[in-house]
This record gives sequence, C-alpha cells and structure tokens, in this order.
Amino acid sequence: MFYIVAKETGLIVTDGPHKTRAYKTFGAARATRTRLCNKAGWSVNDLTIVDTRHYQAPMVERTNLMTGKKFMEDVNTPYFCSPSSESYWSM
Repeated sequence: MFYIVAKETGLIVTDGPHKTRAYKTFGAARATRTRLCNKAGWSVNDLTIVDTRHYQAPMVERTNLMTGKKFMEDVNTPYFCSPSSESYWSM
C-alpha cells in the first residue's frame, strides 16, 4: 500500500473524497500523482510516493475542547474525529 505525500508538509494528498486514501500498487499511486500534477497544479517534484509501512505523519499540538488540555494529534486526522472540535463532542 502506498500514499502520495506532499514533500514540504508531509500531508497525504489524494484526488478523491477520502483524505487518507492508500493505493494498492506503486503504479496506481504513480498514475494518481500524474493526474494530480495535470489537474491540480502540483509538480512531480512536490509529491512523493511513500510505502504505508514507512510513513510517519507529522504531529500537531491541539487543545481538547472540553478539558482545555493540550494533546498531540496526527495532522491527517479528520476535524470531526478530533477532540479539539465541537462536532466531536456533539455526536
């Protein structure tokens, strides 16, 4: 399984609705990277293909909305799944 990752930020990039889409083969990831370069204005040098076993997502510090305590969270966590969002606590 492979991710397409922006080199500067370490964020996963995809062309579909799923924010953390993984591709089964390197060829599928490479084809998607080519589509992203053609449609979205990325450069091939801006995106890299990484094996999911070797991908380490950058962490960001956020504040828990209910307790006010700081915690570290994966930058690719959807907003509604984060304890720092109101939508997480209203479900």
